[in-house]
Amino acid sequence: MQNCYIMNNNKDRVEVQRFIKNLSGKTKFIISKNSRAIGISRQTYQNKLDNLRDRKIITNFTININPNLRPNNLKYVMLEIKTNPKEPELVEELLNIPQIKMLDGIFGEFSLFALFIFKSPEEYYQILNTIDKIMARSYFKKYQIIETIKVFKTNGISLRSLNMTFEEELVEQLNFILKKKKDYDTNSDYIIENAEVELAEKIDLNLIGRNHMDIKYNPKKFPGIVMKLEKINTTILISSNGKIIVSGLRETTDAEHVINKIIKAIRKIGIKIDKKNIDLNLKIDNIDYKILKILRDGQGLKPISTYEIKKIFKEQHNDEISQSTIHNRIKKLERQGVILNYTVDFSPKEIGFKGKYILRIKPKDPSKYNELAFKLENNKNITDLFRIGEQYGLLAIVRVKKIEEYGNFIRQLYLTEEIEDTFTHFVLDELKLYTNFLIF
Repeated sequence: MQNCYIMNNNKDRVEVQRFIKNLSGKTKFIISKNSRAIGISRQTYQNKLDNLRDRKIITNFTININPNLRPNNLKYVMLEIKTNPKEPELVEELLNIPQIKMLDGIFGEFSLFALFIFKSPEEYYQILNTIDKIMARSYFKKYQIIETIKVFKTNGISLRSLNMTFEEELVEQLNFILKKKKDYDTNSDYIIENAEVELAEKIDLNLIGRNHMDIKYNPKKFPGIVMKLEKINTTILISSNGKIIVSGLRETTDAEHVINKIIKAIRKIGIKIDKKNIDLNLKIDNIDYKILKILRDGQGLKPISTYEIKKIFKEQHNDEISQSTIHNRIKKLERQGVILNYTVDFSPKEIGFKGKYILRIKPKDPSKYNELAFKLENNKNITDLFRIGEQYGLLAIVRVKKIEEYGNFIRQLYLTEEIEDTFTHFVLDELKLYTNFLIF
């Protein structure tokens, strides 16, 4: 039976968005840890989780994978298709291809837009033959394949930030907010944003609270440390799962001074935000690939255990892998930034994300594609950003909470005076959801 639940009001949507955001993290979901992070009991958390599952607002647990894997990068390929409403079997055949991650009905010359992710170029060329056979039987036989040159952002996660220290990542976010505030200071619609980083390690809040009397930490009232920097009207929130959020930032006259104060305050209480310890030359083998695929595609309404992964290896791959080996490999993949985050698939429209757009962008200066992409990836409405080999060389997936917000989003892009032209496809129907993006 189709889910017909409608959120009663904006407060309900915000609450569900907050809950889903809590389900996303750098390490595996643990209900006791997540419930503490938002200040509710384990049982209450479980009840809320079951409720969202029953209403099909969330579906399955999953992960996001870094596309820059060695020895082969993951290959992202898009497909635009002109189709006839009388051939639903075409959609069914495409959905049966395991590598398809997104299929949208769009408005325009083409009526379908698909995203495929392949493990290697060899896998892509094998499946390409299947795609060609499906399209040969279509009514119009009109389609085009778009290969990506580079992935800048996936599911709301900037890939460039993986190579930064935590401090550099936070500094860039703070600088972006300060610049945006300065540029649009007269814009009444401007909203102060939060800057955040998520450390790979957990933080002992009790230890910090005991050793620093000027820190506010009362887990009965709020499950995190609250630090107020009165002189710059800024609040720093620190949670035990390693997330640091800087909010209320308004100062624009001396950005470097403001940022130094924030970094100094975080370091003062003993939190190290300098290193990520990522080995850029790390190579993953076939066992790692299988583990990643199980974590991404093989989970259900509850997180998969190492015992269940071991069982899948035995039954589906005829491999004997111990639980400890699986556990150690997963931890290595987390530390090295191969597993970008653990998250859930959810229904965007049910929680207030009403609009989805496929946007192509053409810069005024073709030599500055990378520079423009680095700026665009800071925009939270852009959940995915790719460099493609076409005249409009940047392709973005854009999410907005209200349809009318997209017009303002486009206007702000042109205000940068770096963009010559854009081309938009409005998504009418999400036939295969690609929705575990970071909630904003």
